[in-house]
Amino acid sequence: MRAGAIFLREARLAFAGGGGPAAPAAFFIASLTLVPLAIGQSPATLQAAGPGVICFAALLAVLQGAERLFGEDVVDGTLEAYGLSGLPLSVVAIAKVLGSVLATLWPLPLVGLGGGIAFGLPVEAAGMLALALAAAIPGLAFLVAIAAALSAGARRGGLVIALIAAPLAIPLMVFTASAGRAADIGNAAASANLLLTCAVSLFLTALSPFAISAALKARLE
Repeated sequence: MRAGAIFLREARLAFAGGGGPAAPAAFFIASLTLVPLAIGQSPATLQAAGPGVICFAALLAVLQGAERLFGEDVVDGTLEAYGLSGLPLSVVAIAKVLGSVLATLWPLPLVGLGGGIAFGLPVEAAGMLALALAAAIPGLAFLVAIAAALSAGARRGGLVIALIAAPLAIPLMVFTASAGRAADIGNAAASANLLLTCAVSLFLTALSPFAISAALKARLE
């Protein structure tokens, strides 16, 4: 079994059973649509809250399909097949997460751009926020995948994933939102926050496959 085959299988499953990119994008849009009902429709309030709200909604959109990532593999025996294939489980993890990200999560920065403009952010600030989201999503997806691997096969796995991943995602979400907020107020720290977002996301992307591998090995034993 090759990593490319796992990548393509994950992408096909994302379209066949998870709605492809439509499901997380629709969830993201629905979350943003409900925000004015909760915090009011004052333009100043929406503009100030926009970056943070958009990042939180993006996190929810990533969490939305996380239970399927490894849960179905446990049920149908695919995880055991991966373990017997001779392919390192860290490589399996990379192939599965990248397949899922490229099949389902690519619209989120575009939705974030539109959401930022809708919340009253200047185009430059909304663009900076979209760039920060694009940088954050790979790291966020791998972080959520760790939680998915730890809870694979568990009852109410989606809730467990959210409880594990959400607190750990806070630093990455803070830097992402800060990039958009700093650009909104004309602060030169926007670029620095974008670089911090890239650094944290790269760190998570590089190290998470080994944590996922350890969790899957424990599940197989």
